[in-house]
Amino acid sequence: MAVVSKNQTQQQTPNPGGGESRIEDSTIGKTCHQCRQKRTDLVGSCVTKKKDKTCPIKLCTKCILNRYGENAEEVALKKDWMCPKCRGNCNCSYCMKKRGQKPTGILVHTAKKTGFSSVSELLKTSGSDKYFYTKKVKPEGGVVALPLKLDQENSIEQKRVSIKKSRKTKREELKDLNNGCSDENAVVKKSSPKKIKISDSVHATEVTKKVLAEGKKKKTTAKDIKENNVADKTKRIKHALKKKEEDQVEVKLPQGNSSITVSGIDLAPEDAGNVFQFLEFCSAFGKALDLRKGQAECVIREMLSGRSKRRQQYSTLTQMIIQLLTVILEDKGETSVFLSATDASWFTTIGECLSESEVKLDDFPPEMFEKGLSQYEKLNSSKRLKLLNFLCDETLGTSVMRNCIDSQNIESVERKKEAKEKINAAKDKEKQLKQKLQDELAQAVKEKNGIPLLITEHDAIVTRINAETKEVYSEMQNAIDMLSKSMNLDSFDSLWFHDHD
Repeated sequence: MAVVSKNQTQQQTPNPGGGESRIEDSTIGKTCHQCRQKRTDLVGSCVTKKKDKTCPIKLCTKCILNRYGENAEEVALKKDWMCPKCRGNCNCSYCMKKRGQKPTGILVHTAKKTGFSSVSELLKTSGSDKYFYTKKVKPEGGVVALPLKLDQENSIEQKRVSIKKSRKTKREELKDLNNGCSDENAVVKKSSPKKIKISDSVHATEVTKKVLAEGKKKKTTAKDIKENNVADKTKRIKHALKKKEEDQVEVKLPQGNSSITVSGIDLAPEDAGNVFQFLEFCSAFGKALDLRKGQAECVIREMLSGRSKRRQQYSTLTQMIIQLLTVILEDKGETSVFLSATDASWFTTIGECLSESEVKLDDFPPEMFEKGLSQYEKLNSSKRLKLLNFLCDETLGTSVMRNCIDSQNIESVERKKEAKEKINAAKDKEKQLKQKLQDELAQAVKEKNGIPLLITEHDAIVTRINAETKEVYSEMQNAIDMLSKSMNLDSFDSLWFHDHD
């Protein structure tokens, strides 16, 4: 629906994409980013901020439909809409050139004939290299001879089509001739003071061949001079580049140490995978293991900072190992075994678990666990981390962890169901609000006996509906976040057991 203001002069112009004519106004209209015309039916409020200023780009109703397949009314209702330029898929001539691509020209007819809803969909599917606008190039100077008829092969009356040369081309040819062909020019001038009378067709043919041969000789000479000039210039450039390369001094920059920082902890690249595995395990099953907040980070920080060499009874790493071993032993029914950080009983128990497990670690031979804590203290942080992740994998087979996973799956299914119900309800509300906006706009025009609404009247209705739409979008976003969290948890569980079963 067109919205006009008082004392406004409008001009109807044909739309290149077909359909209804487009409204242009050179006085108060604003420029459409796509067609560069001043229009009064622009839509879109881009939310992108650039240097604390909102993106001002807007598009007319026809351009946003034909070029990008978006409905103008739906765009006007969106509060989180981003313009095609900020999304990186703008296909106007300026943005295409800025990205190093060629402008497409008018493609809406091609897109609709090939079954696409918009130009953007066509370019996304077929690629922009296939469709681009090219200007027709006119051939520069020269003489194009038309084919002779059957009885005119030896006639001098052969017709020629002369193609007009540009002034620049003529000046360059005259300059070349004056520089290197002065003698030939003098001969031509001396030999052409009078007109040649042609007695028969044979003599005319010979004269024509002579004139063409002389012209060809002149052009060849000028071409040779140009080639010599280009060769000299290229030689000078190569000499200058060679001298510049000799003067340059190669500067070697110092190489830094690559590292990854997680929770304020600097990790070596080779340890990053094992650290992430341990932190994800604690995040997913910390409640079942009764872990304190931040306990996993303390274990990693102690292990990698070298503080793990302090007394075992004060080590958070040792306490974590004992906690995991206790879960494994209780699941086996060995409730009488007591593990203490002051002796080597926990280290010996690790060796027993490793010997009974199907997982074989070559870095930890069985005899190492029989020699006591002195062998453990010789292990570096990477091997201790590998040993810790082995115990985490072993706890996954216990009944405690299985029950925890089952309860999490049930909660995840319930959250998914609830989130989908909220999303469907929000979508229904959104449809109702769109219909409400159309009805109220139609009713307002009807009350004015069909006279188009003023801009202020139109904006007042849209603002009132937008206030209700904002609340609906907030509910939908919360439901989408809830569904995303549930899906991430499910994907983590499936990935963990796929890697460790």
